[in-house]
Amino acid sequence: MKLIAKILMVVMALALSVSALMADDELVMGIIPAENPDMMVKQYTPMVNWLSQKMGRKIKIITATDYTGVVEAMRAKKVDIAWFGPFSYVMANERAGAEAVAVGIDKNGVSTYKSYLVTTPETAKMLGITKIEKGESGMKAIFEKLDKFKKQISFTFTDPASTSGYAIPRYYMYLTGVKPEDAFKSVGFVGTHDAAELVVKNKIIQMASDNNINYSKMEKTGLISKESNVIIWESPELPGSPLALRSDLPQSVKDDFRKYIKEIPKDIVTGYGEITGYDLVTDADYKVIKDVKKVIDSLK
Repeated sequence: MKLIAKILMVVMALALSVSALMADDELVMGIIPAENPDMMVKQYTPMVNWLSQKMGRKIKIITATDYTGVVEAMRAKKVDIAWFGPFSYVMANERAGAEAVAVGIDKNGVSTYKSYLVTTPETAKMLGITKIEKGESGMKAIFEKLDKFKKQISFTFTDPASTSGYAIPRYYMYLTGVKPEDAFKSVGFVGTHDAAELVVKNKIIQMASDNNINYSKMEKTGLISKESNVIIWESPELPGSPLALRSDLPQSVKDDFRKYIKEIPKDIVTGYGEITGYDLVTDADYKVIKDVKKVIDSLK
């Protein structure tokens, strides 16, 4: 009986060791819900499956109800790899030791994008805006026009951890010296970039923040048009949304990911926008966003 008990103990120990090994071999990739979360998981699955096969590790995809949820999941070590926006990446770098690794590039090798403010055609006409304003001077011009209609226009950001949907437009509003709460009838958060465009299109809210990548995608699919959603402001070019790794992952995992992320076949590569591949990046590429975050943090 003692021999049988010892054998059972050995078998159980081996089973636990195998189970632990399997758990160690699994990686979890978190995706911020910039768009419809279910569609984003579906979009990323073929590429993640390819990476999983190449790295010899199962990669599971998860998303969260908001951007910060993915940041916190990495801090709790429930997420190993994550797709962040630039601003949420900086948050994850500070809170969870995230390391920027790669950013998607389009057919021209471009990885940057821009923040937008969009509005209804009626609101653009009321404000007398007939062209796309740009940068700091453009935001100032818009707020000068808004001053004539103070507290008459509703506005929404997307998510408090979104770069183009919150941090960048809020930063440029700060540079004008005017608080959005003092200029607009209401200021809120709608969650995703898709939702921001749709509340404007359906005239639920008169003005919203978004970006050129999402705007272009929704325009191409017929969900919005230049007639329904009028672009009135754009930011300078911003560093692209990075894939990031937890800094305390084994070096072999980091090395494999950096190697294979650049080798993904074009027919399954995916990311934010119409990308054709990935370029490697480092934390230093996001210094401008870190500078913006210092201002945003001071406003709280």
